Parts: sequence; C-alpha cells; structure tokens
Amino acid sequence: MQKPMIRKLSLYLFIVVIPTMVIGLIYIDIKKQELASEHLTEARTMLNVHKNQIDYLIQETKARLETMAVMVNEQTTEEELQRVLTETYRKEPRFSGLLLLDNDGDILLSAQPLKQKRNLSGREFFQTALLTGQTAVSGAYYGQLTGNHIVSICTPIHSSDDDEPQRLLIAALRVDYLQNIMEVISPSIDISVLDADRKIVFQTGNWSGETGRPESTALHLNQLNWQLKASPKPINLSETISSVTLFLFSVFILLNVLFIGTQYYLLRRKAARENAQIDSQKLELVGTLAASTAHEIRNPLTGINGFIQLLKEKYKDEEDQFYFSVIDKEIKRINQIVSEFLVLGRPTAHHHKTHQLSEIIKEVLPIIQSEANYSNMDIQTNLQEDEKLTVHCTKDHIKQVVMNLAKNSLEAMEPDDTLSISVYRHKEEAVIEVCDTGKGIPEDILNKIFTPFFTLKDTGTGLGLVVCKRIINMYKGDIDIQSRVNQGTKVRITLPLAKGKL
Repeated sequence: MQKPMIRKLSLYLFIVVIPTMVIGLIYIDIKKQELASEHLTEARTMLNVHKNQIDYLIQETKARLETMAVMVNEQTTEEELQRVLTETYRKEPRFSGLLLLDNDGDILLSAQPLKQKRNLSGREFFQTALLTGQTAVSGAYYGQLTGNHIVSICTPIHSSDDDEPQRLLIAALRVDYLQNIMEVISPSIDISVLDADRKIVFQTGNWSGETGRPESTALHLNQLNWQLKASPKPINLSETISSVTLFLFSVFILLNVLFIGTQYYLLRRKAARENAQIDSQKLELVGTLAASTAHEIRNPLTGINGFIQLLKEKYKDEEDQFYFSVIDKEIKRINQIVSEFLVLGRPTAHHHKTHQLSEIIKEVLPIIQSEANYSNMDIQTNLQEDEKLTVHCTKDHIKQVVMNLAKNSLEAMEPDDTLSISVYRHKEEAVIEVCDTGKGIPEDILNKIFTPFFTLKDTGTGLGLVVCKRIINMYKGDIDIQSRVNQGTKVRITLPLAKGKL
C-alpha cells in the first residue's frame, strides 16, 4: 500500500510540482525583464517630460525678463522701477531674487531687502550678457544674497538698438522650485541633475546611495548645461508576484489536469494488463484441462464410435439409423471441442513450414463453397496469385482460422448475402480479409468476442475466435474485427511475410 503512494507522489512531483517550479522561475525571470523594460521606458518618458518642462521654464523666464527689460527701460523714476521689480517678484514663486544692476556690476535696485550689496561684475553670466548683449544663463550655484541655490538669468537693458547696455536685469531662479516640480510629477523615479562638471545639483526620488541600481538613462537640457539622469524604480517582490500569480495558477491547474489524465491512462493500462493476464490465465487453465483430459475423452469416444458403427450395420431400421446419425453427429461435435482445447493448450507442438498463403485458402474454398451453396449464398475471392505471399506456419492452423471465420460469417448471413475472401500484400505483411454482408455484431458485444467461452450461439463453445486469435498471435500476427449492425462484418488478419524463397 505504501509503494503505490510513493509512486503516485513521485509522479505528482515530476508532472506537477517540479515543472510548475521550473516554469515559474523561467516566467518570473522573463516577467522581471519585461517589468525592468517597462520601468526604463517610464523613466525615459518622465525624463523627457522634465527636460521639456525645465527647458520651457528657462525659455519662458528669459522671455519674461526681456519683456521686463523693455518695461524697465520705459520707467523714469526709481520708485516706478522698484514697483515693477517688487510686483513681478511677488507674482513669481520661481524667483529667489530680482535685481537691477549697472554695467559695472553694482546693484541698483532689488525686489527684496538685502543685508548687503555686492558687486556681481565678476560673474560669468554677467560678463557674457554684457559682451554679447543677449540674455545669459548661469549654472547652479549658492547665492549668498538670496541664501539658497539658484540659477541666474541676466538680461541686458538697451536704450537703443545700437548702444551698449547701461543696466542689466538679473532673476535668481530657485533650484528647489525645479526640484519640487520634479518630485511632484515623478515621485517614484530617482533622478539626478548634474552640472557641466558632472557634479550633482540636486536629486529627486528615494536615493539612498545603495549599490546595484538598475540601468540608468540620461538627457541633456537645451537651455542649461545640465544633464538629467534617471534610474528606473526597482522591481519589488509584490509587483512580480501580482504579475505572475494568474499565469502560474493556470499552469498549475493544467499540469494537475495532465497528472489526472496520466493517472487515468496508467489505470486503464493497468486494468488492460490485468484483463490480459486474466485471459491468459483462463487459456492456461483451458490448456491444462485439455492436456490432462483430451486423450481420456477421446479414448472412450473412439470405443463408442466403433460400437455405433457396428450397431448401424446390425440395425438397418430407418428410425434406428436416425438415432445412430444423431449420436454420430454429437460424437463429432465432442471431438471438435476437444480439438479446440488442444489448440489452446499446446499450439506450438506443430511443425511450421513456409507455405503459399493463396494455396492454403484454395484448399478450404470447396468446403466453404459447398456450405454457401447449400444456404443460397454467394462467395467472392480475390487471392492475387501473381504475388509470392508466403508465411511460415502450420497449414492446418491457417485453414482452421479461415474455416472458423467463414463459418461465423455464413451463420450470420441470410440467403443472397455475399461472403468475400481476399489475400494480398501490404508492405511487409500478408493480409487475409474475410468480409460478409450479414447482420453484424452490436458495438457493446464487439469488445467481448475474444473472451473465452463468450458466445451468442445456442450450441457454441465460445472458443472459436479465441482459437483464431491464439493461432494468429502465435505467428506474430494480428487480427482485427470491424462490424456494423445490419451492414456486415470485416475481419482483417495480418501475418509477417516469410523470409527467403518458397
């Protein structure tokens, strides 16, 4: 009882558990790669959004300052200039400071109170705007006047188109303002902003300095000499499990169905093997019975038959002769049953030779033809004598098989029905086909016809087809029966061709 359970458990492990684990690991790895690709695509998309947003913000700020420069140029009094700076500063949260400088770099006006005034002529962005006459943008640096990290945008103010700028307008753009926007838009993506020297300006996301970060992607800004570098969010366990659970559950169910199907197949094969073993045991029992009792039955039958022949000569009365004929017929029937027992019991006791199959069939045709003529039935033959169809066998065995099949067909036929016997070659096999147009065999009975002692005839022994199958199997052949009710029966016998010449 323990061994079948161990075999069943082992089969379940090999069919369900181990394949599910292997498929699961492979699919999880594939899914991780897909998720990593999705996260990288998401990071690239968000990085492009931030790039466009920062570039737009810088470009829009430059345009705003250039518009202010025109307004400042039109103001005549210091109070009006201060008002313009102060109102603009209050309306723009992005600004950390707003200054008006002369061309020497001294601060003339400021939008917010300053603790001390400094000269900014040494700043690179100031010199660039002064020399080019165009708006210049600085890199990120710590503004001592504003007290935080800023990006300065410097716009020269021209009195006319040809003169050099006498004043310059500087807006300090808050770096933390840019950082807050990026954190709001993509809080789950780790982004680093690097300056021209590849130093970190600021970072967003959940940077913790851990190693083994996923592959990053980078973009350069158009308006600033900055680089945006993003690392996709890491793949967490819950995300992976949620993406593969349904697939693995489906695989598990399918493999369980496969396991059940395999179990069913193995049980059917075991049942078929047990049935075959039971049939073999039945045949062995019959063989043992035949070997021990056949001669004991035939010896008294021989004596009885001899005395019957003497009595037939002594008593010539018609009624007595009728009784003697009945006794003689029954003695022959007993002899026939004993002969079938002997075939089942020791079929290998005969000497096999190579025979022409068509010639064997020809020898039994007269007997079959006479039976058919007596019942007004038609016989058709197709023996293909042009081919050398030879089999290694005992001639009487093949005769007995053909006679048994023909007899069954004739008993199932009505007058004017047809019995056909064919012999031909198919690949490396000789084929015998016995077909009739009789009443056929019901489907529920067809699978029982080779069972010993199973018969539908009142006087049958149930051994005829069993003998046929035993003989054909003895010669490494096969016998197949196909039948339909009221349409007829077709018996196909295949035997291996004899090697060598006849």
